[in-house]
Amino acid sequence: MLKRFLSGLITISLGIFFSISVLAEANIERGKAKYKTCVACHGENAAGKKINNAPRLSGQMSWYLVRQLHNFKNGIRGTHVNDITGMQMKPMAIHLTDKDIEDVVSYIVTLKGPTKHSGVVGDVESGKSSYAVCVSCHGANGEGNKALNAPKIAGLQDWYVERQLNNFKIGIRGVHNKDLYGQQMRPMSMTLANDDAVRNVSVYLASLKGVSTTKPLAIKASTVVTVMQSTVSEPLYAPCASCHGSEGEGNQKLGAPRLAGQQGWYIERQLRNWRDGIRGTHAEDLYGMQMRPMAMTLTNDAAISKVASFIGTLKGAPLKPTIKGNTDSGKSAYLTCIACHGAEGEGNKALNAPKIAGLPDWYIARQLRSFKKGIRGSHQKDIYGMQMRPMAMTLANDKAVDNVPSYISTFTAGVSTASTASAEAAPAVTAAVSVSGSAENGKTSFAVCVSCHGADGAGNKALNAPRISGQQEWYVARQIANFKTGVRGSHAEDIYGQQMRPMAMILANEQAVADVSAYLNTLKSAPAASTVQGDAAAGKAAYGICASCHGANGEGNKALNAPAIAGQHDWYIVRQLQNFKKRIRGDAGDTYGQQMSPMAMTLADDAAINNVAAYISTFK
Repeated sequence: MLKRFLSGLITISLGIFFSISVLAEANIERGKAKYKTCVACHGENAAGKKINNAPRLSGQMSWYLVRQLHNFKNGIRGTHVNDITGMQMKPMAIHLTDKDIEDVVSYIVTLKGPTKHSGVVGDVESGKSSYAVCVSCHGANGEGNKALNAPKIAGLQDWYVERQLNNFKIGIRGVHNKDLYGQQMRPMSMTLANDDAVRNVSVYLASLKGVSTTKPLAIKASTVVTVMQSTVSEPLYAPCASCHGSEGEGNQKLGAPRLAGQQGWYIERQLRNWRDGIRGTHAEDLYGMQMRPMAMTLTNDAAISKVASFIGTLKGAPLKPTIKGNTDSGKSAYLTCIACHGAEGEGNKALNAPKIAGLPDWYIARQLRSFKKGIRGSHQKDIYGMQMRPMAMTLANDKAVDNVPSYISTFTAGVSTASTASAEAAPAVTAAVSVSGSAENGKTSFAVCVSCHGADGAGNKALNAPRISGQQEWYVARQIANFKTGVRGSHAEDIYGQQMRPMAMILANEQAVADVSAYLNTLKSAPAASTVQGDAAAGKAAYGICASCHGANGEGNKALNAPAIAGQHDWYIVRQLQNFKKRIRGDAGDTYGQQMSPMAMTLADDAAINNVAAYISTFK
């Protein structure tokens, strides 16, 4: 159980321990002199004074006091217009040097001011049940945990706890982008439904003594929050278990999704994203902000991998649907998702698409809304989140959003609770050319191509040959390999693909393919002239879905396996979009073609396709 983990980190004399270790070089006498500024509000013995809205400081952990003084000094706390006492503290801290802060804290931890509660009225038993959310970080007895950056809260005045919980709830605290731990507290406080619930927790905390014990906190069976009741064998996962459950089953009340059954590579990526600030920095991403400091407790990639591997062993039970949506409508909308996430939501590592079968429907709905609103997918390094944004924007309203997770809830791929090792294997994907190409040798091989594509690779509409000059080597190599292996050009209606197959077969081996690709990259021809009649303005709006992969200016993105399309003939783009839409391209084995098919299906008719092609023609 979590308490066994915590007991290895915490001693009964935690405050004294950290005073010695953190402030070993501090000058207590100098700190005493500096503390005279604080006496008027906090008192000679640091017991605090309600009349001055000043909390008790005595008995608090030194590292926490240091952090808060720095936060006040640096404007991380005390800048909100409604944080009256925080604004009062800011000028007190602003002139303190780092050494001053260490000195004054070293003196404060020697003080023994008693706790003076104001008699906040509440239900202690109800508060005890609600406190279950807080246990994993702050401890069963409110003793705190430095490893999780959680301060001691036992011994704080009931009125002060009440005020801070309300401040977190309404966004007076925990909104500054550098206040990581305040951000973590916001969604926790929001689990308290009303003022009564806040008071109940405050009065329960007033009853705690702040002494660490190995005895687990007894929680009513009726509590709405599940607290881990069994030992977690992986200590690194212990902080996660309080929200996500000891078996990764998740907890809707805490906004924590089911983790059991998810692929390890995806969990690793998200933990790194939180750690690195790629997720959890948007002001409206309350749960992402909560996850950031959790991820930051994993000090290196090895620790992240270890947690992800452990999660792969968890066997949380499948979840019951909670959203009543139209599954038939959701099925239709899911066509946009299927190319990446799979027909049964099984995911696809090759496309960086996670498994979504088995995820709670409420969580899927929340993430789709977050993508739509730009809460997720707006960070420039979140390339897969950026890819998801336009997908989510195809869902017109909340009803359409709800329909999709309702349909996903019908998938059976999420039922299995076995290790996800088998799901880690990537599906068969056309192998990329792994050798370096010689442009000089490729020039000789290109002689076969000249009659259709032109000496400069400009293409020829009369021969249905697209512009190929300047195209990325990796993409050219992949398409030639696809023609050679029959991934392209085998469909009965793909007449021009069939024409390309024997041309590609002339290239005897991988080296020859690489050489031609290298030579094509040296060719320079003028961008193709516009020939398609379409509404470029309407095409610009429709292109929003395409931009996340192909780029705002059609420049392409190798990381997303998206080729450059700027400069390509509009008639060729029209034909390929039609082919994708009709599944002439995108058959089994063509991983990226399968991804394109549902994208093309978002274009309602030929006019919409023409509009997109007309807009792409404007790219320079």
